[in-house]
Amino acid sequence: MQAVRFIVSRHGGQLRIQGRQHDYPPDCLVVTGNDAAVGMDVRGGRMPYFDVQAADFRAIYPDVLGLLDEVPQGRFLREPVRIVGADRDVLGVVLLLAESMPVTLLRFTYVYCLGVDRHYFSALLRHSISGDQAFSDFIQANYLNQWSVVRFAEAFDMPLRKFNILFQDMYGMTAKRWLLEQRLQHARGLLLSTPMRVLDIALECGFSNHAHFTDSFRRRFHCNPRQFRLRAANKPCTDYR
Repeated sequence: MQAVRFIVSRHGGQLRIQGRQHDYPPDCLVVTGNDAAVGMDVRGGRMPYFDVQAADFRAIYPDVLGLLDEVPQGRFLREPVRIVGADRDVLGVVLLLAESMPVTLLRFTYVYCLGVDRHYFSALLRHSISGDQAFSDFIQANYLNQWSVVRFAEAFDMPLRKFNILFQDMYGMTAKRWLLEQRLQHARGLLLSTPMRVLDIALECGFSNHAHFTDSFRRRFHCNPRQFRLRAANKPCTDYR
């Protein structure tokens, strides 16, 4: 399933899809596929964009279900480029959320798109999540287990090579990279919202030991878990062991 690409256009610009050039206006969101070659805007600046995979759409589906249009009759035809007008304030919020809040970014952007064109974006969302639901459910139910990628493939009763290909297609990255990111994000939430010990959080989030968790957390967030918790609480960081 091809990912959906959202391009933030403040000044207008061009993109190229399969050799064909498309122009788009200023003050809009450009919704296309991740095969689109994004060029510079009319002022020569870089065009910000983000890609959304099927798994990302599944994550927000329960939140936006009540906003969706009725299930359409017939086959959905995805357009190569869809333009959604947006004022500077909306685009500013999108760019702000893009810095560090990917789930909130997608939820905000998609709710806005539904408000502008409910029929098309309801159909696009349903089309995007219509792949292998059993595979996605399995990953979501088990990603915090202390399993290697090989163990995931064995538990799903699928050859490792096929598992990796399917995972890459659905999530847009390797299983190893995605699992690490999800575990670290879950750990980040526990550090902020609970008094759990760092070791207990590590084990809860699928890490086999404290050292592996701390090293991975430091590489991702540029501080160790204890520092992160202290900084979030606005306490002086005098002991970082």
